[in-house]
Amino acid sequence: MRKKKEEEHENQERWLISYADFITLLFAFFVVMYSTSSVHEGKYRAVSDSVNEAFHPVIALSSSNIRLTSKQSGTAMFDTGLKLFFKYRKMEEEVRTMDPSGQISLIKDRRGTVIRIENSLAFETGQAEILPVFSEKLDKIADLIAALPNPVQVEGHTDNIPIKTPAFPSNWELSTGRAMSIVRYFVDRHAMDPQRFSVAGYGEFRPIDTNDSPEGRAKNRRVEIVVVSVDRIP
Repeated sequence: MRKKKEEEHENQERWLISYADFITLLFAFFVVMYSTSSVHEGKYRAVSDSVNEAFHPVIALSSSNIRLTSKQSGTAMFDTGLKLFFKYRKMEEEVRTMDPSGQISLIKDRRGTVIRIENSLAFETGQAEILPVFSEKLDKIADLIAALPNPVQVEGHTDNIPIKTPAFPSNWELSTGRAMSIVRYFVDRHAMDPQRFSVAGYGEFRPIDTNDSPEGRAKNRRVEIVVVSVDRIP
């Protein structure tokens, strides 16, 4: 009789094992649900950096470009990154097909993504006013840049032939004036945020070709619109 009572006592506590199993499964379920609905910023940064490395120096998915908040789901953050990535790709494709003559080109270097425009397409010799025939192409470039979050630096360059006029005492002033005209166009005609832009005039001191031939000097006379890479931002 005593043995039977002891067996009944042991059976009464077996429910704890089932309860513990249930709690463990419930905990695992919520962990899985949480992991599929949110992304840790560190993990997102690692993924985005890997994508950037694969498409270097495409900079669309940098976590510095996307404000991460606790209210934003992992799926939403990744969608934002993909949208930016495809905007960069669209810019690259449209710029490369914009001018069949090759006077507009796109390169990538340590600064970021660079839209290079030969001065003869945009300006009269020795002048800084944008030619009306170039406005349509500049409108397209403005629309592409407006869709991106990056800072933009516009840089002017000349050949080594000296200039000395009341408006432009040297090639420094001419190159800076041309870069400033581009920025003014973006800000005044397209209402773009002026805080995004900076201007640089390098005169003849950063050539990309020889100044000993007409063809080389034509390549050196240029304006470069630099979509600045986020890792270059101070």
